[in-house]
Amino acid sequence: MHDHSNISPAGFPHINSGSWILWVLILCVSIVTSVAAQEQDQSTVIYDMAYFSQYSPVTLTDMIRNIPGGASILGRRGGSQGNNNRGFGSSDVQVLIDGRRMSGKVNNMSTALARIQAAQVERIELIRGNAEGLDIRNEGIIYNVILQEGANDSSSSFLDVGVTEIDGMSMEPKILASYNDSRGLLDYGLSYQYDTRPRLRNVDEDVLDPDRTPSQFRALVTEENEANHIYTGTLGYEFQNGTRLRLNAFYSDNEKTEDRLEDQFLVGSGAAQDSFVIEDGDFSFENQEFEIGGDLEFEVGNIGRLKTLFVVNRTENRDEIIQDTLANGASTRLFSSTADYDEGETIVRSAMTSSFGRHTLEYGAEAAFNTLDRTFAFNNDLRGRAIVEEDRYEVFVTHSILLTDKLSLQSALTGEFSTIFQDREGETNERSFRYLKPRIELRYDLTASDQFRLLTERTVSQLNLNDFVASRNIEDDIINFGNPDLEPESTWSYSLGYERRFANDGGSVEFKALYENISDHIGKILIGIDDSGVGNIGSAWKKSLEADLNTRFGFIGFPSAVLTVSYTYEDSETTDPFTGAKRPSRNSTPHYVRVSFRHDLENTNFAYGFSAHRRSGRLRQDVSLYEITDYEIHLSSAFAEYNVSSDIRVRFEAAHFLNEDGRTFDKTFYDGNIADGVIRRIDIQDNRVIPDFVLSLQATF
Repeated sequence: MHDHSNISPAGFPHINSGSWILWVLILCVSIVTSVAAQEQDQSTVIYDMAYFSQYSPVTLTDMIRNIPGGASILGRRGGSQGNNNRGFGSSDVQVLIDGRRMSGKVNNMSTALARIQAAQVERIELIRGNAEGLDIRNEGIIYNVILQEGANDSSSSFLDVGVTEIDGMSMEPKILASYNDSRGLLDYGLSYQYDTRPRLRNVDEDVLDPDRTPSQFRALVTEENEANHIYTGTLGYEFQNGTRLRLNAFYSDNEKTEDRLEDQFLVGSGAAQDSFVIEDGDFSFENQEFEIGGDLEFEVGNIGRLKTLFVVNRTENRDEIIQDTLANGASTRLFSSTADYDEGETIVRSAMTSSFGRHTLEYGAEAAFNTLDRTFAFNNDLRGRAIVEEDRYEVFVTHSILLTDKLSLQSALTGEFSTIFQDREGETNERSFRYLKPRIELRYDLTASDQFRLLTERTVSQLNLNDFVASRNIEDDIINFGNPDLEPESTWSYSLGYERRFANDGGSVEFKALYENISDHIGKILIGIDDSGVGNIGSAWKKSLEADLNTRFGFIGFPSAVLTVSYTYEDSETTDPFTGAKRPSRNSTPHYVRVSFRHDLENTNFAYGFSAHRRSGRLRQDVSLYEITDYEIHLSSAFAEYNVSSDIRVRFEAAHFLNEDGRTFDKTFYDGNIADGVIRRIDIQDNRVIPDFVLSLQATF
């Protein structure tokens, strides 16, 4: 039924072995550098302002990227809580400010890094231990940013202005302005950001008959624009008795538009093309969101220190898609779809930390209340409305102990209790869930530079409330039906990690092996006869190997040149609900390589660098779709920047300029269920992103 000539035994497009030459070379560098490393005490690595002065940083982002391994943190959105999880939880945080996470979800750490000026930072601590007393469960390294004390009155301002140029589109501006002030024990900050993020995409698509005979050729041009206005504010105060209070607020007004124009041609004999129709699509995505958060921290007698965080946020969204056909000078409505959805979340989390001897005990509770009111209409016909409410509670206790000078153990137990209520067009449904989530982590410092980490834990996914109501998938030309019976998936994971830090700040190398046993795995399931939606498809397993190398080129005379290479291998298996066959998990990709490089030229004010990645093929399957995606090497961006003075920097960045053939989709569409094997058509899409160039000016004053 499929042409498998370019598919590996694992069911993915074949990757030429020559593509991995770069990885082999980097691995050799890792071995050489590791052998040359000397032992030193690096259980907590400290980078002070004197270290960063050679790089003339402007923002906290600049500081982190100049730490070996920092580029990987920034690539993961600054170690923020930028995910779909509701509530705070205790994981997925890698950047802290003064030992505290940011009390925000929309307004999270990834949005704050560029707004914190380098002049506000005293030092950055890399915590390699179990992070006792921080209410954080992180398997890797935590970046703890210590800000300057506000004892002296001071203020500073930061301005980042720029323009983005894309051939075929109008030039678009961007701006970020922030102001920070400190008055004794009070500090506050304000910022405004306007971002447009323009993008131009071209897609060439060959439509084939079931026997792969060319039938049509389609040329699609998509012009994307955004107009995002973002306002933030922070306020902090430390009382004389040591109590610390911090508040933050966030408001954004966002609009994204996509203009899609597709020329369609009939392919005749001799590959002749005759234009027969044009499809004109107008996509509009509007959203307004606000958030207020805060944290309060104080001593409770001799018991310990109590931290309380809270967040209240609300979001209003409207997505509208209109698709018309233009033929013979007349316009005909092909279809329209509209989704309106209002979301809200309220979170309160309190944690007490008590220490006695080698023991640290953290215990507390969290409550999170979420709501979703969503409607979906297709061709002005209401296809679904759902009101979903979730009340979720967690109680947790964590015990950390230093067993020896080299061996530390952290054990945790979390109880999760949740209730989900749904009202789908008058039909109500209420379900309750209870889970116990144990976690045990052992860290062993073989030497001052070598650390082993052993972790086992049970995690429970959080359901995407939008999966309870129908939505339309334009790319696949299908409607995803809501599923009121969706349940969270539960995962037991086991991992072994190793990290070695090189001497003289030469970098580090990390390896991690992970195995996951998944119950109630979430994927696409059959709904009705030949429709689909998100549901539980049974058990699954996943295993992966991660390797990260961060190295300076000091061994060849360029100590300020930093190279970061990450490689991930992943294998997985589940049972396809449509065919009953074994296959990899949806959207999994076996190989993924990321490379970034930055060089601050010694004794100059000039720096340059690049980032790139390459992933192997990906398989995706739905009730009437079988898709294989093949990726090319993607040079994400290349930049050059010059510090005109200690307060002014000019930066030029180019992206996607070597992405002529970024990815290719081979889609097979079926009539009805894929298990019946009746092919309707085959689409082969070649996607390209037009290069964009950004010129910006950053200044502090």
